[in-house]
Amino acid sequence: MNGRRPFLVAFLLTAAVWAGVAVPWALTDHEPAPAEPGPGASAGPNIAAEGRSRAAGRQALGLAWSSTWSATVPEGTDVPDRALGAGRCSALFTWATGRSAVPRGTATAAFTLTAPEDRGLVVRSLRVVKGRALPPPKGTDVECLGAVDPGVPTSMERWGRLNLDRPRDLKVSRTAGPGATVGGLIETSTTDCSCQWWIEAEVWEGTKRRTIRIDDAGAPFTLAPPVAGIGTPAQGGALKYGATDVALAREGTAAGRPSQALSVSASRLLAGDGQEMWMVADREVPEVDRLTANLDVPGAVCRRAERRLVADGALPAGRAAYAVSVTDPSAREDLERVVDVSLKVRKTVREGPPPQGYGCYPAQWGLQSNDGQSAGSVRLSRDTPHLPVLTGEPVQLLRETDTPATSTLFFTVEAWGTDETEYHFTLDVTVEDASGKRTHRTVDDAGRPFVLAARPDGMAPRHEKYAYYENGHKVG
Repeated sequence: MNGRRPFLVAFLLTAAVWAGVAVPWALTDHEPAPAEPGPGASAGPNIAAEGRSRAAGRQALGLAWSSTWSATVPEGTDVPDRALGAGRCSALFTWATGRSAVPRGTATAAFTLTAPEDRGLVVRSLRVVKGRALPPPKGTDVECLGAVDPGVPTSMERWGRLNLDRPRDLKVSRTAGPGATVGGLIETSTTDCSCQWWIEAEVWEGTKRRTIRIDDAGAPFTLAPPVAGIGTPAQGGALKYGATDVALAREGTAAGRPSQALSVSASRLLAGDGQEMWMVADREVPEVDRLTANLDVPGAVCRRAERRLVADGALPAGRAAYAVSVTDPSAREDLERVVDVSLKVRKTVREGPPPQGYGCYPAQWGLQSNDGQSAGSVRLSRDTPHLPVLTGEPVQLLRETDTPATSTLFFTVEAWGTDETEYHFTLDVTVEDASGKRTHRTVDDAGRPFVLAARPDGMAPRHEKYAYYENGHKVG
């Protein structure tokens, strides 16, 4: 080479850490920020110099069962029914982000930083950078309660929170060896900025300090001020007891403060530790086989399989526990209530071939359900349009720090019949305070009736078409 070493510049594309993640630009202190793509333009390939750190980032749905994700989908786009309801947050998030939905109030970014192959990386700080101002989004508001991103490993660390209204450096200390990767989750919030944004990470590569831009697969992230929540306070009340996430939508953006009126919600509880899971599906769900490939992990497989089936539209069968939450933001001193709950039931017979039956049974399996706190139980076995569950049930509303006064009741429903039988029902709930004032609410499953498929009398685990045991073997 006659003593000369030409500098090689190449296009680098990092293997996606999660589906849909591409490589944003890596910048030095002396390099200008990349030009923002014009309207409708794709991000295109990202350029990074060889021997420098690389970054990958994308939007993330949520961090925990208690998190809420909200966004506004542009006007002229109707949210499909398949993306709404219990257990559908992942479907709604994928659908909405694919249509350039703008997060409201708070956005979460999942990212990784990869060190050069020949030297390590030390991350010293993160800061949020405000980009071009955007007009406030108009369209359909969408929301997920209890949103957890299934594409983010549970081992991913939360690095902290940033604020577009008061930008400041977030001091951190993270290291990665040569060619290794370090990553995490970062939340960014705003109360009044409708704008583009990205994150700049200050890193040291050996003795050189660099600034690396973290964005959304080469394009800036977006964020707009928060809007009034779609879900009622009571809808989040049962999440701590094992209820699945809920995906909601509202036509037209709504601002303002949440309502102070009494609210009531109901949700089916997912199976807990040591509890069996029975469900039926219209089709075979191959993803369940992948989840149950390692059946020697008691207490984990059944819950994961149930969430996968719920997200796919499968129905609980035979027996299910439900939680009714009552929340009164205006309650001050009078916290005693009396609650009546009854079901409005419609019996149906499904058409087409028999459903696919799924059962998952923990090691040391025995017939049990998560109804240990149940205040009542009913059995569905024939046409019963009106079925009382709880009558004159006393409750005490409890107020935790910075939360409305809430109480949650539990009841169990059993459904028996032929393979083709289903029971669709809503709840009539009446709440009476100490003064005798009665408030009536009709409660459903995020806009649809609850559905419980029948389970033939005498059905045992061996009769399931797909029966899994968390002790290392499979039947069916």
